[in-house]
Amino acid sequence: MPLSRQTCPNPSRQSRLPTSNAADRWSRSRFLRGCLLAVVLAGFGCGIAEALDAIDRLTPERLEATHKDVLRFQQERKKLIRSGPLREYRANLHVHSAFSHDSRGKIDDIVAAAKAAGTDILMFTEHPAAHYDVWLDGHQGLKEGVLLIPGAESTGMLVYPRQSIKEFTTAKAQELSEVVRGREGLTFLSHLEERMDWEIQGLTGVEIYNTHADVKDEKRLLGSMKNPLWLLKAGEMYQRYPQEALSSLQDYPADYLKRWDQLCQQAPHTGVSANDAHQNIGLTVRLADEDQVRVEDGLGEQLLLLEKKAFAILQPIPADAKVGTTLFQMRLDPYENSLRHVGTHLLLTELSQPAVWDALNHGRAFVAFDWMADATGFDYALRSGESRFEMGSQLAWNEGLTLTGVSPLPARWRLIRNGEIILQTDGATFTANATIPGNYRVELWLKLGGEDRIWILSNPIYLSSPASR
Repeated sequence: MPLSRQTCPNPSRQSRLPTSNAADRWSRSRFLRGCLLAVVLAGFGCGIAEALDAIDRLTPERLEATHKDVLRFQQERKKLIRSGPLREYRANLHVHSAFSHDSRGKIDDIVAAAKAAGTDILMFTEHPAAHYDVWLDGHQGLKEGVLLIPGAESTGMLVYPRQSIKEFTTAKAQELSEVVRGREGLTFLSHLEERMDWEIQGLTGVEIYNTHADVKDEKRLLGSMKNPLWLLKAGEMYQRYPQEALSSLQDYPADYLKRWDQLCQQAPHTGVSANDAHQNIGLTVRLADEDQVRVEDGLGEQLLLLEKKAFAILQPIPADAKVGTTLFQMRLDPYENSLRHVGTHLLLTELSQPAVWDALNHGRAFVAFDWMADATGFDYALRSGESRFEMGSQLAWNEGLTLTGVSPLPARWRLIRNGEIILQTDGATFTANATIPGNYRVELWLKLGGEDRIWILSNPIYLSSPASR
């Protein structure tokens, strides 16, 4: 989620402000408000759609209530032991490091954040560039128990190759996908909000949630950022409730899921979550010298210099503040919180790259917003007599098929067939008969901070008509 400086006043033309009278002070205040707004808005993009807005959740009362529910879920959740040969590992896809132009993330810091967030697998998607090869130079192998997998965000896809693709990074999407898949790699359609009409043949799957896309629809939040006093208050809330504040942007990804359901009716597409983690969204104001403050973006780059007196209109500056002192900081997306926000849980035989490939190719995965509650232990499968079939399984429909599920917390279950809700029930367990052919997936919802929030999204079980096989 890169920050752009194009919308900010030119520092070389407006580095100092007049200070002579009340009218000038008002002008300075308006200028500073514009700068702060432009800086922050640049990091969030400009696409806006109608949806429940994060601004309703970004109040001390709602954040406190949400935080209490998160703590309660930690106490109430049951540890579930998965039977059989498969084990559950948590992955984060769509992660950027300092290889990408819009991140400064160091691998040691990202791995530490992953371990703190409960992540076992980091699947990087660097922006291709001439000075490095995303596969040859990318992060890979085990590091402190975390499996690193290199990849690229290229041509509208998340691309995880098994060899160098540097000569193909400017190819069209269909060609690039065919090259990567032909060489035993993985490809996922990314940022569906920008390409809902795309149909790439042979994809491994699609993003069914993307954090950056979720930010774009926060219309009222973006409007609130016009008020610099709200920004200062929000900075305090992000410091007190960093995870809840970041995750206040989470909405139900209705458009993504609708398109995913449509694609799955054409061919199986493994649904994954996209953290789009950069650790680059934020705003810092530091004391530059006796007369000026330095405004920096989330990458630590200078956006502009302002008169110290102008900033003091919004926030008092301690008399003993030294050069370099941070006067204001609003960090929205530290790696740990970004990685904890949402994850893709994989069912693997072992923690290895081949096992990850096997799970993603066969849809043995579910997406969970683990910031709310650790979803480890969730299970959704189909039973036919004594046989069990995991998420992603493809088989012919027949009489006597039963869908089953278990959750570490009681939740609202929704059973969805071909994009339509056909059953809702509450509890820690779930059972339903698959009465006709179709693609069956489940959603789990929790009541959090007084609001129903999506928690878990399973991959489908595909039941085709016997005549079609």
